[in-house]
Amino acid sequence: MKKLFLSICFSLLCWQANDVWAKATAFDSLEQAQSFQESKTPFTPEVEDDTPDPTDQQAMDDFILDRLKKVAITQLDPKNDPSKPSSFNIQQSDEYIAMMKEKNKSFLEKVYDAAINRISSESPTERADVQDSQTQFYELKEEQQEEFQTPDFPVVNLELPNKAQVLVPAREHIPYLSSQIEILPSGLVSFNDEIMVVATGQKLKNGLSRIVPKFSTSRDGTTNRINLNLVSVSINGQEIPHKIIEQADEYVIVPQDNYTLEPGIYTYNFQYLVDRQIWQYDDFNEFYWDITGGRWNLVVSRAFVSVSFPGKEKPISSLVFLGYPGALTSQGTAFAEGENSIGFASLVPLYIGEGMHILIAFPKESFIAPDMNTKLNWFLGDFGDIIISTLALLTLLISYLLSWKSISQNKTKGNNYFKKGAPLLRLLYNGVFDKISFGAFLLEMYRKNIIDIQKSDDTILLVKKTDNLSSLEKVEKKAINSLFSKNDAILALNSTNQLKIKRAFALIEKATQKKLKKLSLKLNAGYLFFGVAMLVFAELAIALLNINFLQALFVLLSSSIMVAFYLWISKRKCKSKITRWALKILCWGVILGTIIVMSAYIHLISAVFIFGAIYAIFAYCAIFAKRSGLIKSSIQDVMNFREYLLRNKDSICLGRDFLNQQANIFALDLAADFVANKNIQEYYKLDIMAEAFAKKRKGA
Repeated sequence: MKKLFLSICFSLLCWQANDVWAKATAFDSLEQAQSFQESKTPFTPEVEDDTPDPTDQQAMDDFILDRLKKVAITQLDPKNDPSKPSSFNIQQSDEYIAMMKEKNKSFLEKVYDAAINRISSESPTERADVQDSQTQFYELKEEQQEEFQTPDFPVVNLELPNKAQVLVPAREHIPYLSSQIEILPSGLVSFNDEIMVVATGQKLKNGLSRIVPKFSTSRDGTTNRINLNLVSVSINGQEIPHKIIEQADEYVIVPQDNYTLEPGIYTYNFQYLVDRQIWQYDDFNEFYWDITGGRWNLVVSRAFVSVSFPGKEKPISSLVFLGYPGALTSQGTAFAEGENSIGFASLVPLYIGEGMHILIAFPKESFIAPDMNTKLNWFLGDFGDIIISTLALLTLLISYLLSWKSISQNKTKGNNYFKKGAPLLRLLYNGVFDKISFGAFLLEMYRKNIIDIQKSDDTILLVKKTDNLSSLEKVEKKAINSLFSKNDAILALNSTNQLKIKRAFALIEKATQKKLKKLSLKLNAGYLFFGVAMLVFAELAIALLNINFLQALFVLLSSSIMVAFYLWISKRKCKSKITRWALKILCWGVILGTIIVMSAYIHLISAVFIFGAIYAIFAYCAIFAKRSGLIKSSIQDVMNFREYLLRNKDSICLGRDFLNQQANIFALDLAADFVANKNIQEYYKLDIMAEAFAKKRKGA
């Protein structure tokens, strides 16, 4: 990188700084910094006054006594010890005391006070007035030099390239910032930022982060996402692994591993590359950058920048501004030009939130026009996420529509992945769970030899035959235990036991509905897997377009899971109408907030399309689960099975096969077609069940 004539630029600056590089003496604590300072010869600027040598204690005592005699009437004598409070008896007015207190403030105290005043000012004009009245650099320089001779606050030592020792307050701030920028003919910009910080364990507990804007804006308001590549980050010459994370409209360079920054002085060096920061117009190319970023919650004492550029032609124009947005000024700045380079400097400290903005216009001949490949990459960088999310949504919609068309034409064949019970057959056949469904459940318990079904006079009895229920499903065990208490083995199907029957009925109904949902899910598994796979694939592709792949992928996947969860919650049924609407409002509020969070990493359109894909997956799975959807094939299987029973009723009624099919026959409304005979009379219970459940009986 070109680093020409920096000395020209820095000769205009303060504190005897001759170029942009400085060395720092790092300390583990403020106490160590002060001990180091005591062992050093204080930096004494060349001033033409009678200031004594600070190392001569007697000379300093005489100097202080002489100063005091000039400002107050008192009975001071050279023999008195000025270190004793009794040696002084000075009475002054409140105004004088306030004036002296303000005058005796350290240089950095005045800088921070001015920064606070400027930030709390009501208007840019007031902030500018505060700067003019309180923070003129040259007015404070002489006072600062005098203050450094007899410092009354903790200081640390900085060593400049000319070996001069510069004292700075041991308060958390940035005493030195230098940015070397190299603009390449292709428009790629290389940055080398050197930032010296004084850390006290307050704001810089986890070190210094570098913020880079995510977007660049042209004169006509066009915005594009810049490309950022991190080269390296070093602290006091030691390279430390860092990574780039995204936050809203900015990139942040942070450490890969968290660490605690001990108090001391540190020199950070950030090296990174930025593309698409050069705007190309018809007659010129333009480069804009905010050197400080205006994001650090720290005062920047000194800021420098050097820019080297391609070609032999000088820039068409070069501007530098300081201050807050809406209140920028070129006062307090300096610049110098050289061959293929230009330097800028801030002659005044930059307060919290202030920026240092440079704007340089170059001849178009100095740059290489982007080719089609580059423009295509830029286009994908700007709109790639929209293209991918659009294709994913369209693919889902088209595939689902084709699948629905195939289902409507009954071209699909249902698969039964688990054994259907009689209550589920009834639910598929009739679409509801009713009394006959529960009667079919009792017939299944009879087949499994758990209960016996008998009729005594006009009463239908259920007789528990065994306590061993290991062959039953969990819900079936609960239903049997609901019908029979521990000491009861007989249950009459009448109004006396209505509560027990209703409890068992509700258990079997819930279990049967759950089986239907399970069947629907299994039938939908292929479509659901395809939809989720398409969504994940799209989010993987979108994450690859981002600076931090893992961070973007985590945000997209976690946001999609959250949207899907709250979308599912919003469809839950509630007994209370108020509760239902409150739940829906809450869920949709969370979904909207999640989409906004996603839009910080991708375009808002892409976030909406991803939500559309999630909603499409839910909607089509719900449609396919209906009786006219994928369940249609299972319903057809049930109808075919019913026809099978009718065709083979003669053979079924010849032996024990009737016992195995009796519950299914009752569930499919075929009880009237199967008449008892001597072969099946022993276990024929269809007539009893028909009397108990098919007809409206009291207590049934």
